Amino acid sequence: MNTKELLTQLSNLDGPSGFETMVLDAIEPMLARVCDRTWRNRVGTLVGEKKGSGKKKVGIFAHVDEIGLVVAKVEEGNFLRLETVGGVDPKVLLAQRVKVYTKKGTVSGIVGTLPPHLQKEEHRSRFPDYDKIFVDVSCDSSADKVRVGDVCVFDVKAMEINGKICGKALDNRAGCASLLLAAESLQKLKHESDVYFMFSSQEEINGPGAGSIAYELELDEAIVVDVTHANVKQGAFPTIKLGEGPALAVGPAIDPEFYKRSVEIAQRNGVKTQIEPIPARSGTDTDQVQITRIGVRTLLVSIPLMYMHTPVEVVDPKDVEETARLLALIVAE
Repeated sequence: MNTKELLTQLSNLDGPSGFETMVLDAIEPMLARVCDRTWRNRVGTLVGEKKGSGKKKVGIFAHVDEIGLVVAKVEEGNFLRLETVGGVDPKVLLAQRVKVYTKKGTVSGIVGTLPPHLQKEEHRSRFPDYDKIFVDVSCDSSADKVRVGDVCVFDVKAMEINGKICGKALDNRAGCASLLLAAESLQKLKHESDVYFMFSSQEEINGPGAGSIAYELELDEAIVVDVTHANVKQGAFPTIKLGEGPALAVGPAIDPEFYKRSVEIAQRNGVKTQIEPIPARSGTDTDQVQITRIGVRTLLVSIPLMYMHTPVEVVDPKDVEETARLLALIVAE
């Protein structure tokens, strides 16, 4: 698989939390080519199984959903009021094109803003909240098809910039890409563990996607792959850098022996990694998976990403490839 093409394809798919079918339909045939079998559970998590000798069960997770919006009210004149699906800062909506998924097809809309010529000082000094943000769908001839409850996403296409990929939903389609690449690599490596690649639903709203499948499979160990903030200075914390490899989390949510073993494997095989301290909950599916049933030994591997939860998220394909290489080596060893 070509990493840049894969990231671009996955970024361009639309799948807010609870509405991930389009993404799963695209991933499943790719996963089926590199796994023994695939299936989906009741809450929309896709699983790819690669059999080993059955010595233990290892699950590798990446959530497929993205942040989005839902139509909360249709106002006169084909203006829509919105509520968020996941963490969407209202500031990133201004002057954006959006796409509304209705039962009868998609409808295009824009979030208009007051031109600078007409702005008063109070307009310049504060940002509107969702009570004052509207999507204008009046230019679309199908605007009358929009109903309350229809989901809405940013209408942007991914692009390559100086070797990096920029687009929406790379949180966590970058993680999904790393799982597909790792499954492809494992075709050439012998592994004793039964491996399950999980493309889980509803992570952005703390939903049941990862926890339900971890419970069903009774995993011995789990690796959660997500993204983390790159090139941002955060007080006493180390700066995770784009292009320097995945970040291995260390903290109370992470099994210390699993972490130590993974660091040793990375060092022995020349995999470029960074260390990210997580002093409490991780804010990822790790928090759910580790407390499933009697507990699961869990590791968190994070891909550096800039501008999280915006339409212009940026990842370095090299970090995705190093993440995939580390996943395959951990399973093989």
